[in-house]
Amino acid sequence: MKYLLDTHALVWLLSSQDNRLPAAIRESVRYCEDAFFVSEMTLTEIIQLQQGNRINLKYRPSTVRSIIEDNNIMIIPVTNDILEKFFELPVPTINGSKHADPFDRILISTALKRDMTIVSADRKFPWYRDNCGLQLLVV
Repeated sequence: MKYLLDTHALVWLLSSQDNRLPAAIRESVRYCEDAFFVSEMTLTEIIQLQQGNRINLKYRPSTVRSIIEDNNIMIIPVTNDILEKFFELPVPTINGSKHADPFDRILISTALKRDMTIVSADRKFPWYRDNCGLQLLVV
């Protein structure tokens, strides 16, 4: 199976909070049982979250990339077909507000274009599962 990790799922793996992920996912990453991916936009979002003091991950970008690669997690570039999907993706109103978060929407577009299951705890993602065919593993 092919999994795309949402930003918080990757942060949990990189930090001491990996117990927030199901044991099956942690073991699958550890033992390379499935293919795991992150979007290059996730790396950008991690930097933004660090700079805004929203996460306490003390790794430099190059260290994050090395840890990802050492765990056999592949980084997916944002390609033209992903950008086209991002352009076409509806901007729904969920729980009273527009879901226009570009990081979330690039991840959703990536999962849809690459036929991946996204691993996320985001409460807005089920709307895309129900309305756009997103494969979702809620953690």
